Amino acid sequence: MKSDLRTLALLVVCFAATSQSPAQPLQESAWWSYRDAYRALVRFDKLGKPKHLIQQRMQVQARTPGASTEGLRLRLQGSQTALELPLDAALHAQVPLLKQAYDDNAALVLNRPPAAFGFRVRVSITPRADGAYELSELRAACAQVLAFQQQVNPEHYRNKRCTGVSLAFPPGSNPAATLRQADASKPLPSALGPLYPGESDREHPVVHLHWEPMAEGTQLRTTGVPLVVAAVIE
Repeated sequence: MKSDLRTLALLVVCFAATSQSPAQPLQESAWWSYRDAYRALVRFDKLGKPKHLIQQRMQVQARTPGASTEGLRLRLQGSQTALELPLDAALHAQVPLLKQAYDDNAALVLNRPPAAFGFRVRVSITPRADGAYELSELRAACAQVLAFQQQVNPEHYRNKRCTGVSLAFPPGSNPAATLRQADASKPLPSALGPLYPGESDREHPVVHLHWEPMAEGTQLRTTGVPLVVAAVIE
């Protein structure tokens, strides 16, 4: 939540091992040094380009497909730090940048064994609650993701471009997506696929949208809010 580098995900993975020890012994839990996480997350805040259409989240991801996530909890823990971090349906969490937690050498801790789960930092397009996406806005959002990727990994992304987006919905849902232009509308099918493009899971209904056949002024309308709106970068 590994991804192909052509996709929008910023992959910063840390499983049980890290270069630093947290303030408290955590041998029985999966954890990530908050200082390491902070250094990965702060790059988004320092992006000197527009990023109002995109978001950064940390994702908890099972190392074994099908692993139970029932009752999964994430907390920021240290000798002077204690903060519960809610997880959404796709196991994303918003991790705050806190100097106190950094100085405390805190850790992001899961109530699971170290070998069970890992952590990734993700950058994606912010979903719209009303389900209405202008094509021009999606293009701009995809360009913002690409600009961030080019800043953190310039060698790989120097000659890449945005070709579209994918919208992944909750497992078992039946999303409806429609392209609208002038007086015409066209339904877009969904197919089972990964939460993020290029990954191995195939349990989410995914709607794919490519720029090439569409004219400006096109609008995408969806029912329900996707878990992830991913920029497709090739």
